[in-house]
Amino acid sequence: MPSVCLSLSHQAIKAETDGLREELEFVRTLGADLIFACGETEKPEVKKTIDEMNAAWEGLNRTWRERMERLEEAMTASVQYQDALQSMFDYLDNAVIKLCDMSTVGTDLGTVKQQIEELKHYKVEVYQQQIDMEKLCHQGELLLKKVSDQTDRDMIQEPLTELRHLWDNLGDKITHRQHKLEGALLALGQFQHALSELQSWLSHTHATLDTQRPVNSDPKAIEIELAKHHVLRNDVLSHRSTVETVNAAGAELLESSPGDEANHLRGQLDHLNRGWENLLLKTQDRQKLLEAALHQAEGFHGELEEFLQWLRRTESQLSAAKPTGGLPETAREQLQQHLELQTQLAQRAEQYNRLLDAGESMLLSRGGEEGGPGAGTTQTQQNLALLQNKWASLNTKMDDRTAKLDEAVSLATGFQSSLQDTINWLTQAEQTLNMAQPPSLILDTVLFQIDEHKVFVNEVNTHREQVLALEKAGSQLRFASIKQDVVLIKNLLLSVQARWDKLVQRSLDRGRHLDEARKRAKQFHEAWRKLSDWLEEAESRLDSELEISNEPDKIRVQLTKHKEFQKALGSKQPVYDTTVRSGKAMRDKATLPEDTQKLDHLLGEVRDKWDTVCGKSVERQHKLEEALLFSGQFAEALQALVDWLYRVEPQLAEDLPVHGDLDLVSNLMDSHKAFQKELGKRTTSVHALKRSARELMETGRDDTAWVKVQLQELSNRWDTVCALSVTKQTRLQQALKQAEEFRTAVRLLLEWLSEAEQTLRFRGVLPEEAETLQALLHTHRNFMATVEEKRTDVNRAAGQGEAILTACQADCITTIKHWITIIRARFEEVLTWAKQHEQRLETALTELLNNATLLEELLSWLQWAETTLVQRDGETLPQDIPQLKTLITEHQVFMEEMTRKQPDVDKVTKTYKRKPAEPPSSLAERRGARKNQQQQPHQQAAMQVAGGNPRLTQLCSRWQQVWLLALDRQRKLNDALDRLEELKEFASFDFDVWRKKYMRWMNHKKSRVMDFFRRIDKDQDGKITRQEFIDGILASKFPTSRLEMTAVADIFDQDGDGYIDYYEFVAALHPNKDAYRPTTDADKIEDEVRKTHTHSYHKPIINHTHTHKHLF
Repeated sequence: MPSVCLSLSHQAIKAETDGLREELEFVRTLGADLIFACGETEKPEVKKTIDEMNAAWEGLNRTWRERMERLEEAMTASVQYQDALQSMFDYLDNAVIKLCDMSTVGTDLGTVKQQIEELKHYKVEVYQQQIDMEKLCHQGELLLKKVSDQTDRDMIQEPLTELRHLWDNLGDKITHRQHKLEGALLALGQFQHALSELQSWLSHTHATLDTQRPVNSDPKAIEIELAKHHVLRNDVLSHRSTVETVNAAGAELLESSPGDEANHLRGQLDHLNRGWENLLLKTQDRQKLLEAALHQAEGFHGELEEFLQWLRRTESQLSAAKPTGGLPETAREQLQQHLELQTQLAQRAEQYNRLLDAGESMLLSRGGEEGGPGAGTTQTQQNLALLQNKWASLNTKMDDRTAKLDEAVSLATGFQSSLQDTINWLTQAEQTLNMAQPPSLILDTVLFQIDEHKVFVNEVNTHREQVLALEKAGSQLRFASIKQDVVLIKNLLLSVQARWDKLVQRSLDRGRHLDEARKRAKQFHEAWRKLSDWLEEAESRLDSELEISNEPDKIRVQLTKHKEFQKALGSKQPVYDTTVRSGKAMRDKATLPEDTQKLDHLLGEVRDKWDTVCGKSVERQHKLEEALLFSGQFAEALQALVDWLYRVEPQLAEDLPVHGDLDLVSNLMDSHKAFQKELGKRTTSVHALKRSARELMETGRDDTAWVKVQLQELSNRWDTVCALSVTKQTRLQQALKQAEEFRTAVRLLLEWLSEAEQTLRFRGVLPEEAETLQALLHTHRNFMATVEEKRTDVNRAAGQGEAILTACQADCITTIKHWITIIRARFEEVLTWAKQHEQRLETALTELLNNATLLEELLSWLQWAETTLVQRDGETLPQDIPQLKTLITEHQVFMEEMTRKQPDVDKVTKTYKRKPAEPPSSLAERRGARKNQQQQPHQQAAMQVAGGNPRLTQLCSRWQQVWLLALDRQRKLNDALDRLEELKEFASFDFDVWRKKYMRWMNHKKSRVMDFFRRIDKDQDGKITRQEFIDGILASKFPTSRLEMTAVADIFDQDGDGYIDYYEFVAALHPNKDAYRPTTDADKIEDEVRKTHTHSYHKPIINHTHTHKHLF
């Protein structure tokens, strides 16, 4: 039976452990590959994880081996105990038979003496066996202390109780026969012989007590001695009646004997009584001495064992101690707990010394009394040596653990301090970057920002080694720390690393942005500086050439130089325009108010200088022309003015494009205003020339006609230029208006498109109600109408842009086309999104309506299915196997149809949104889950519908109800088929085959039939009911069926009274052996008397069967 228990209790664990071996090897292979592939910082963590897994596996194997060894030891002890118990029962059976086979007490002296001698030898043999019996009972009591299950306790306790009762019964019979023999001896007048026998017994018992071994120090040895003394004491007490009988017979002889014989007899009786009293006293003293020694030894060894258990627990606690804490709090907490444990160890030192002193004292006090080193002394010495070794080992481990924890606290504190310093610096550095102003577009300012950032970058680089050292220390701590601290340290390091990487990236980005800003600022400032320097130089040049000569030749030379200057000034016009445009772009992009102000100041300064130089140039041109005119060089002055008019006239041509974007048109307006100023300043020169021409014509010179022609040409050119200037002004105003309208239209469209994109992007989850979906669809269609209305605005804006493109300058063609492309592409994107959302709404509404229709169809089908199942359940199942199989096939078709409808139910109830169940964690759970899936492939879980639709709730409940009804009918049909097939198989039932199979099963379990019957017989009346018998066999896991057991119960209950007694039970299982049932009336009377006499001690059936237990 122990081997069966061992196999049943550990087979599943062993199978699961063997199944994990392949997974373990696979994980080891993956770990080796991961170590080879991962970085140096991650290798310690991976190696630690693999080492922990290997250590856990080794611990599991070690625990398994230890468990198996303990189980094998327990099995061996159990088997030995069972064998010894069975041997003792067999001996008792033989002893009772031998005692019963002794002849009747004789009537002659020789026979009585021979019988007394025979009884003496028999008692000596029983005495030795009784000692073994006491040891066996002691072993059984030890087993009872180790067993916690009540069934197992009963299985141990009941045979022990039965054994003690049988042994007491044997002792009573021996005492009874001894008394009969002594009475017969006295009845034959052999008082002296009886007295001498009693004296001889007293002397032998005194000698036995005197020669008993000294009191040992081992509780087990003392218990054995106490058991022996208990046997001896029982023997002494059994002779009390003999002593009383001899005294009574002696008193009768004293009355009838003469004086001398009476005195001699009285002396013998007194000597007998003194010996008897001394024997009682000596027996009692030995009993007290053994009990006191046992109490002392048990106290000492119990305390010693408790102390050793505490040492083992503490040592196991140290051995199984978790890795050290990686954080200061955890490390300090571990150190504090260890110091508390060390304090407990220090407090136990006094108990340790006391136990050593007590053990040495016991060895010294008992050593002189023993003839040599006995087992008890050796056991005590071994325990004391084990105590010393355990104590020394535990102190060493305590010190090692203390040093390790101190080091862990130091490392964790240092790591925490370094980590906190790094975090504080990172926070400060992040604040520095957060508070840093955006890159300036002023060269001096951005250069200062670059210098500041270089200092910050140097500081970041100096902390790189600190971060690397922190990561290295964290990796070492992660390798040696407990798991929860490892996770926290890893998260802290990841957080620091992420912040560090982000800080470095932000530092690089800021450096790049500063460099880009420096390049742009430098480019603008260099252009601005060059232009400003040239303008200042030009202004100084103009200021230095204020003197105008009076000689025509010199004036012409000055005028030629000035024309060259004007040509150089005109070549600077693109540079001026580019510089101003770049400055305006930088001003628009500037984020610092100081930059905006400074750029406005720079632009205003260069504009003022440009206007000043241009004005002074025009003024000098005007003065030179007037001087040339006043010097009498009318023709040359007139020619210079006409040349200027011819030169500016192409710039005012009506076919010259003036349209473009707003910035270009604004620049053209500014240039035209400057031209108009110059035109206004030349008006005086024109009037002066006209006046000089009229004066020349009035003088009657020969060239009057030529002067008149030149004057007419000047007037025509002047009027043309003035008209073209006004026309260009009008065209520029129209172009400015178109540019402003185009920009406003584009801006409004882009704002609306952004809002539309946001609206379409954040629509959220679609509702599940048809009315809400229809409302959303109606709202979206209104939105679609708005989108279509906006198409007109897009076309209008695009038309404005295309109109500008037909008359714009080449520089802004790309810009205008870009804006036209943007508004059209954004509009088409919004329109596409809107159509997709409309299609999504329409699809959802259609699906919702289809699901509603499908819901009604499913409810209708469920109504029919439920009605059909209830109707079929009300019908009686046929008792014919083919008909029943036909019903099962029909029901299987119904189940398949229901399975086909399952996707429709899932679609309606949206079961795909439900969260799946947690997968089994352990291997055993996974196997159990697979087994359940194989056994119940069509079992459906109860559906949980979150919505408030009552029809959905009705569908779920009815679907579940129909499933349960279908499964219940399937179970009923299968049960009915199993029952019919079982009846078909039962038609050929053979009880003899069943009996042999049951007996083989009982032998395999190493169980006795008597024990099985006794467990079922709860009220201990020697008989059990048919139902108790059937339930007991089925509960014992014997492979049979209830139908077979009903037939078996009919065979066992031979008299048909509804009960099965022990005799019927044995007779049915052993038909070829005598069941030892009382047959004659005398046997029945004796059996009833014996049952009445022993009812209070043990089970009634034992009296009839204890001599035959070896048969079963």
